[in-house]
Formats: sequence, C-alpha cells, structure tokens
Amino acid sequence: MTTRTRTRTTTALALHVEGLRVARGTRTVLHDVSLDVPAGEVTALLGPNGAGKSSLVLALGGVLRPTGGRVLLGERELTGRRPEQVRAAGVAVVPEGRRLLPGLTVRDNLHTAVYALPHAARRAGVDHALELFPELRERWRTPARSLSGGQQQMVVLAQALASRPSVLVVDELSLGLAPVVVKRLMPVLADVAASGTAVLLIEQFAHVALALATTAHILEGGRIRFSGTAQELKDHPDKLSTAYLLRANADPEDSPS
Repeated sequence: MTTRTRTRTTTALALHVEGLRVARGTRTVLHDVSLDVPAGEVTALLGPNGAGKSSLVLALGGVLRPTGGRVLLGERELTGRRPEQVRAAGVAVVPEGRRLLPGLTVRDNLHTAVYALPHAARRAGVDHALELFPELRERWRTPARSLSGGQQQMVVLAQALASRPSVLVVDELSLGLAPVVVKRLMPVLADVAASGTAVLLIEQFAHVALALATTAHILEGGRIRFSGTAQELKDHPDKLSTAYLLRANADPEDSPS
C-alpha cells in the first residue's frame, strides 16, 4: 500500500453552524440546527431519508438562503453568501448524485473546477487531486459518462479537493457504490482530515461515517436529536435506531428534504 505524505493545509479553520433555520417553500425544514465541524477531524451527520440532511448541505453551499441563524468559517460570516462566494472562502461541497459534466473528459472536469484559481494554484491543485486518486490518470481522456460510479465519485471528490479547501462537505459518499469502492474512498477522507481540513460527512449509512468520525450528530425531522462522540453511538446504537424509527413512523408529508 502506498503511504501518502500528509501536508497540512495553509489555513486550518472550523465551520460553525449556529441556530440555522431553512425553509423550502412555505415549510420550515431545518429548525435551529447548531453544530461545529472542527479542523483536522471528520464530523458525521447521520439521519434517515427526509431528515433534512440535503437541505443543510444546500444551505451550507449557498444554494438555499437561511431564514435564521448563522454559518461561520472561523470568524468569517458566510450566511446567505452565493455558492461561488462560499467556494472562494474555502468551503467545498460534494452534493449527492455525482454531478459531473458528462460529455467532458476527466481532465476537463478537473480543470473546470479550478478555472478561477491562479495558474500555479490550478496546476498544484490538479496534481494534488491526482495524488489522492492516481486511478484517474488512466482515465484522463475518458468522458465522465463512460466512467463507473466509483470513478465518477473520485472525480467529484477530486474536483472539490483540487482547490485545497478549509472545509469539505460530502453528502452521501456511499450512495449507490459497491462496498469495495467505499473502502477505497474512506482513507482519502481520513487523510484529508489529517492534513488539517474540516470534513463534514453526511450519511444515511451510519457504519460508514462512524468508522471515520470523531464527533457525530443525528438529524431527524429537521432538528439535531443527538450530538456527541462517534464512539458513543458505536457503544449505544439504540440512540441511532430511535431516530430512524421515529422517521419510519412519521407522517410522509412531514418529511423535510
């Protein structure tokens, strides 16, 4: 196995979410959500389908504008900023669904992700992404639509990491992927956190996130129902099961997205 050199990022900043409220249409889908994502750690956000996880991701990425509360990167206010401003500040979001430009090659997808950076930073960023995912060199000229699901997920992660963000937010890393692919991707996130990046891993499958995380939160019904250590959830899985059972018994029309 190749040993990677862990180079710390130039700026280690934590992400702070304070009392965040988000509405979609006339319905509030996040209610006073507060959590911290410390630099140099993986923080897990768990919850069943409809818990509000994707709405939180969209709010952190600047796609949804909060109706209350704050999002801070270190001491810098990001609340209500546009997606390009959030990215420029150092928060990279990997949304659910592996959104690539399917007609473009791996090379062009990566170069598109770093086009706004200075030339030297663009080159260094792409080189860094290929160090993390050397498999992509073999697919350099391959259109994204021709890649396997696992390879597409590598490209999406590489796009986010090429900018050397202070914070990486990953929504549903394991969705639709074979266990062997998830096993390949997990050490990359561990290495990214070890370099000083704050990593927020949003997952439906608890075992994936808890294997990496230091801290864990459970989101259910748009509210944080648990905040504590990942080890506590491993030791007391009933805390997680309760949240999933609550969602299973909830009114479907009451589910935030």
